[in-house]
Amino acid sequence: MIEKRIWGTIISDYLEWEVSLVEREREYELPKVSRALAVIGPRRAGKTYFIFQMIHDILKKGIEKERTLYVNFEDPRLVGAELNDLMTMLEVYYSMFPENAKRVCYFFLDEVQNVEGWERFVRFLLDKGHKVIISGSSARLLSKEIATELRGRSIKLMMYPFSFKELLKANGIDVKQFYSTYENAKINQLLQDYLFWGGYPEVVLNPSLRREILREIIDSTIYRDIVERWHVMNLKALRLLFKMLVFSSHLTISKAYKNMRSLGISVGKETLANYLSYLEDSLVFYPLYPAVKSYKLREMLGFKPYIVDNGLASVLGLEDREMLFENLVFFELLKRGAEPNENLFYYVTRDKGEVDFLLSNEKLIQVSYELNEKNKEREIKALVKASNELGIGDLTVITWRQKGKMQIKGRTVKIVPIREWLLGQSI
Repeated sequence: MIEKRIWGTIISDYLEWEVSLVEREREYELPKVSRALAVIGPRRAGKTYFIFQMIHDILKKGIEKERTLYVNFEDPRLVGAELNDLMTMLEVYYSMFPENAKRVCYFFLDEVQNVEGWERFVRFLLDKGHKVIISGSSARLLSKEIATELRGRSIKLMMYPFSFKELLKANGIDVKQFYSTYENAKINQLLQDYLFWGGYPEVVLNPSLRREILREIIDSTIYRDIVERWHVMNLKALRLLFKMLVFSSHLTISKAYKNMRSLGISVGKETLANYLSYLEDSLVFYPLYPAVKSYKLREMLGFKPYIVDNGLASVLGLEDREMLFENLVFFELLKRGAEPNENLFYYVTRDKGEVDFLLSNEKLIQVSYELNEKNKEREIKALVKASNELGIGDLTVITWRQKGKMQIKGRTVKIVPIREWLLGQSI
């Protein structure tokens, strides 16, 4: 039982707390209907600081801070909190600000999944007309669970590590049309760092500690969360599977199983399938399937694995620029609203050529760090072939530096450098 005195202190601490922020580019809107906004994303992606950005936005509109309340349920003072404690919190809050019992207030409940029965409390607040924003670690508060527990009374908002625009902002650089020679050099260096070390906020703000931070995210966060939630027994197989995902361009359960057996690790196909689903549910791994109607063909072709941040791949030893480059583009598409295996797929042509991304059945995107004599014909041929098969005319190749247009068999192929694309060119 959490004493009223403790709740009073926690509420008072929040009212005195000021936080400096790197403003995120993520657009959002608080639901006008009686629904909670659920901020979903991998651990350490910056969900908590995004919540404080929301609070700042509310205060800018002239709403008193007393009409907002932020509570982090990983606060050690709240260990063992139960549903009754949440009601006590509300009682204390109303006693401190009696007028709020009749006004619309804004409740921000971070890591609320730590409290059993939290969903009933959220529904209670919504029924009273309040605005509710919840967030939590991806391994415990999943979008599927939110939809189930809140019975359709939630709207999901995905949050990922920094985009490149946000990384520039964190380094004091505004996005604009023209830059000085110094600024251009700095942006190019930051882009190189972004390719290899990703956009986790802690890594961006503490570059000298990036290896240590990334290893800690993998060891203490990803594995700990998965092991605790699903009681994983074969940690060696889980670690190896995650590394296999990092180093594979394509994968199937059967291929993963054979690789495990060749390394002398005893694990069943069903267990491996479960481990993949755990990694996927934890939002650190995303499988991308081909755009095919046949389930059998889809399973035969397998999925392309993507890891939520390039830094995680690099710290595990991946040095392949092409793979890191494609991973970066994939997650930029997600940050722009693409939904894997819903409106985003990869595409295999009838003659077995491959296009990296098919977006909304409207755009085809090929990713190549550099178009050269060895790969140019293959990459462009697959793109044009897919264009003819699907009847899609919007064709793009994203490269590191190359830029231009090509006319191939009546099709126009745009070649766009990654820096230009990340800083605002739409596709």
